[in-house]
Amino acid sequence: MTDTRSLAPASFWVPGRDHAPPQEPVLLGATAAACGLRLQATDTAQATERDAGVWEVSFRTGRAALELTVLIPAADAVTWWRPGSTAPHATIPPSWGDPADTTALAGIPIGALLVRQDRTGLVYALDAGSHRTSVRAGLVEESADFAVMVTVEDAPPGEEIRLLLDVSGRRFAEAVPDTGRWLQRDSVPAVAPGAEDAVLCTWYFAHQDVTAAAVLAQADRAAALGFGVVIVDDGWQTTSLARGYGSCGDWEAAAEKFPDPAGMIADLRARGLRTMWWVGTPFLGFSARARDAGLATRYEETELDTAVLDPRDEATRRHLVERIRDLVVKTGADGVKLDFLERFGTPVADDPSPHSPVAATVRLLAEITDAIGEAGPQPLIEFREPYVHPAVGRFATMLRVGDCPLSATQNRVGIIDLRMARPGTPIHSDPIMWAADDTAERVAHHLINALFGVPQVSVDLVRLDDAPSDALAFWLRVWRVYRQTLLHGELLPERPDLLYPLIAAHDGDRHVVARYAPQAVTLPKGPWREVLIANADDSAPLVVNDAFPMSVRLEIWDARGRRTHRSLAELASGPSVLPVPSGGLARLSHPDLDPGPEL
Repeated sequence: MTDTRSLAPASFWVPGRDHAPPQEPVLLGATAAACGLRLQATDTAQATERDAGVWEVSFRTGRAALELTVLIPAADAVTWWRPGSTAPHATIPPSWGDPADTTALAGIPIGALLVRQDRTGLVYALDAGSHRTSVRAGLVEESADFAVMVTVEDAPPGEEIRLLLDVSGRRFAEAVPDTGRWLQRDSVPAVAPGAEDAVLCTWYFAHQDVTAAAVLAQADRAAALGFGVVIVDDGWQTTSLARGYGSCGDWEAAAEKFPDPAGMIADLRARGLRTMWWVGTPFLGFSARARDAGLATRYEETELDTAVLDPRDEATRRHLVERIRDLVVKTGADGVKLDFLERFGTPVADDPSPHSPVAATVRLLAEITDAIGEAGPQPLIEFREPYVHPAVGRFATMLRVGDCPLSATQNRVGIIDLRMARPGTPIHSDPIMWAADDTAERVAHHLINALFGVPQVSVDLVRLDDAPSDALAFWLRVWRVYRQTLLHGELLPERPDLLYPLIAAHDGDRHVVARYAPQAVTLPKGPWREVLIANADDSAPLVVNDAFPMSVRLEIWDARGRRTHRSLAELASGPSVLPVPSGGLARLSHPDLDPGPEL
């Protein structure tokens, strides 16, 4: 590494920086100069080019906030991408727009300026630990440059902050996951047993009216459908149905509804189902017995009937750790869904790190995972958006898309975004639900939109009509049979700016493609054994064969899993229309090889 400040060109101007502390340019070398990439910062920097067009820059913070600015020409720019199921995907914001704040409990400090043909003009990521960062990214109107302006607000002096800049021009599906792996410090833990099993969650179909009897009533059907995990969501700790959080804080099962929670979990385990309890982690409800325990709180949410605990207080952290450990140990549960962690970090606190509520929450999570990890095999721990930052996400065995009931598109976008930003971590859908009058085709659409993640479902399995039940069973079976390719094959999502209308994954000579719009599907150019095409659009797929004419074994199923077509078909060079119904599936396989798995 070389200290580059003395070699750097003159500083550059960006709107809104007139009254900011002076920033010194950082010289990145000839490659950066050739593409117009510029960097300046308020603190000493050392830059190393890791690969062609990829730099890692290390800063040592001073007494003031670290501020840095990245600038690059925006030629061919299509959109500014940042991950999140609610993040805008089709906009190039102005440089004077509102900043986006990121903490260890909210968001991921990664973004990409995308250009034509799904390539990247710039990918950036900032490793600032659990410190609060503010990012204002947008177009400089006067120059048509794109600026990324970052402030790290609460890092103590002498701490290392790392920045990654990638202007290699690689594909979105390659450059962004590489940056995500770097942000996780190039370390992705092994997948925990059960973290990639389909989940039945009680929330949307039962809400707080959940009982042991209701859970066990689902068990046989859940096991038969291939679910591997049951999440007993909010309501197990209270007899109230008011949807408030006044009962939170004691974390003991309501005896009237769960007279023998350990027995229930043993019954579920006998059917091959793991069990997780929901925990509203930061809440100390106004009706909880623990209100008399002298625990420290930060603020109250009166409309939710609860106070929010202060994780900076050691006795308060110890209470939470002990209650959650006892819950897991005494009931024999396989893990916990730790919910609402972001509430620990709001409203914004004035205390600097390492004494901030956010930093204390990181310590709390380490203590919880250590405590329940000592009780037995690796526990399952679910986090959901927005607390998916690597600083806390490393404690989770699964990450889940934020609440989006009945929104298949938002589920799809959230799954793909999180897979891009957090590669190697199992990404779960928000629990899939549907309306009572929804068709089998619409049920299939919901499941296809979650095809490249781990499906969570929240419907009453016992009361399902035949058509939606058939669709659920078929698409869970497809997902289970092709899970290795879907979750661990090379993932190739197209057009983030159009919300991923076509997504593919391949694992060697096996390919799975899902279409969510009237989009043509191009067959692989190299040798392939089988290609699956899942149709979540109302039009039949247009399949493009860029190779020579070929014979294929063609099978087609409708949304309910009924085979509607099976033949040896001739595919001419060029486009062909396959009669795949909405919500259905086509499988093309090599006629001289064994047919694919039975569906």
